[in-house]
Amino acid sequence: MGWHVLGEFLFLLVSAVTVAAVLERLKINAVIGYLLGGMLVGPGVLGLVGSGGDETERYAVMAELGVSLLLFTIGLEITPAKLRLFGIRGGLIGLAQVVVTVPLVMLIIMMIRDMSVPTAFAIGCMVTLSSTAIVARLLADRTELDSPYGRDVLSVLLIQDLAVVPMLIAISFLGVAPSLGLEEAPSIGAVTTGMLIGVGALIIVAIFVLPRLLGSQVFRRNRDFPIILALATALTAAWASHELGLSSELGAFVAGIILARTDFAQQLRADVQVLKSVFLTLFFATVGLLADLGWVFSDYHWVSVIAFCLCGIFIKTVVVAVIVTLSGRKIRTGIRTGLSIAQIGEFSFVVGSMALAHQLLMESGFQMLVSATVLSLLLTPALVTIAKPTGIAVENILGKLGIKNRANELDENTEGITNHIVLAGYGPAGEEAAQTLQLAGITPIVIDLNPNLVAKARSVGIHADIGNSSQREILEHARIASARALIITVPDPNAIIATIQQARTLAPDIYIVARARYRRFTSLFEKAGANHVVAEEGVVGTLLGSMTVSELQPEISEED
Repeated sequence: MGWHVLGEFLFLLVSAVTVAAVLERLKINAVIGYLLGGMLVGPGVLGLVGSGGDETERYAVMAELGVSLLLFTIGLEITPAKLRLFGIRGGLIGLAQVVVTVPLVMLIIMMIRDMSVPTAFAIGCMVTLSSTAIVARLLADRTELDSPYGRDVLSVLLIQDLAVVPMLIAISFLGVAPSLGLEEAPSIGAVTTGMLIGVGALIIVAIFVLPRLLGSQVFRRNRDFPIILALATALTAAWASHELGLSSELGAFVAGIILARTDFAQQLRADVQVLKSVFLTLFFATVGLLADLGWVFSDYHWVSVIAFCLCGIFIKTVVVAVIVTLSGRKIRTGIRTGLSIAQIGEFSFVVGSMALAHQLLMESGFQMLVSATVLSLLLTPALVTIAKPTGIAVENILGKLGIKNRANELDENTEGITNHIVLAGYGPAGEEAAQTLQLAGITPIVIDLNPNLVAKARSVGIHADIGNSSQREILEHARIASARALIITVPDPNAIIATIQQARTLAPDIYIVARARYRRFTSLFEKAGANHVVAEEGVVGTLLGSMTVSELQPEISEED
């Protein structure tokens, strides 16, 4: 039996990777391939894997291990420096999305169907969560992680990942509480006490034991020891949490957060990365096994699945769009952010599985939610692709109806400014360019969508406006027609191309210098009309080589 199960595990893993590799060739996210691979070989289609109840339970355990390791690595990433990177504004956007979406979905569900509050809460949590794995990968492929829109998306995803833990705790108590009498109430206190003891033990081990072990000569000499220790730490925390009656994911997450404060956090992240990837592949493939296509296409269940999926996408898009717009972003950015995270994410499977185990969901309800989640994940690449044009179209329609926000209004008057330089983007590269211009006696006009960066530029005496440099009216306000040159340092390649084309339309003879994060964009920017493109890859390579040659020059001369 053991070798048979191992064979099924390997077959499931190979099938998932094979389908993912084919989809990657079509530029479709690999996670979707893992899901489809599991569905293909699972009981719902070919029935080659997971047909028996015992086997399915084993796959569920492997999936839970994969999620535990994922939460462990997420906990390792939760450092004060990373939280400061997103800022208070980004954290508030993410927090507002979770706080608003959960009760809103609960209210709608309870109005439509007669449902208990705990069950509605579990469904609300599932709908609220988005897919960090898919969305972050898509934004990275589109080089949009560093854009204001990308930062908003990542802020919401980060808060959602953090919210998984309290959601799991709440569901575990909600599933137990209704069945408890007053005489059994002390059991809840016992679980809470056990959790506090477990966390305290983790803190002691992380502060006093692990640093000494990882810093010892024995562990430094043998590369295998730190990897085993990192894996043992994550799995021990997961096992201890499970034994205390809590979720294994919670224990792994807490262990990661504690270890993130040590000097060895970066090495621990690297050590568990490969194993996490294997377990996560099995997790998504196992989710594919759970999707029963026979159930979906019987008794018109597919209608309910599609309706639930589309309603969830609509609700999350509207909620996020309103929150982001109220935070000071443009309407188009809010809608774009909302569509990008409108799917139901991978952690929803974890929340749903716990709700099923605690009898907050029936098997049919769980199957519908799983099917709707898989469908929303399949739609995610298309949603991200149409997010930008949809946002622009909706903003234009609302503008014609007289509904506008002030995010695209400029604050200062540029009347009378001529023979200047327009600088699009005031990030690290833009700030360096502005300082160089100021040293040469030239004060630029800065355009940036980030109010904090605009305030920073103004604090050093630079004329700066909040706006999108790819828009005609923004460039006109910056007097692009009478400017000597345009420097573009924004990270988004699509925004760069649009800015170049708009500038060429308004000022055909202006000198344009554009920054390209990757060399493959150089020809695109030049075709759009840039006079000169600075590719970071080439510049960095040149500097690395020249610095090395300069440092080694005396040794080379002595050898000659």
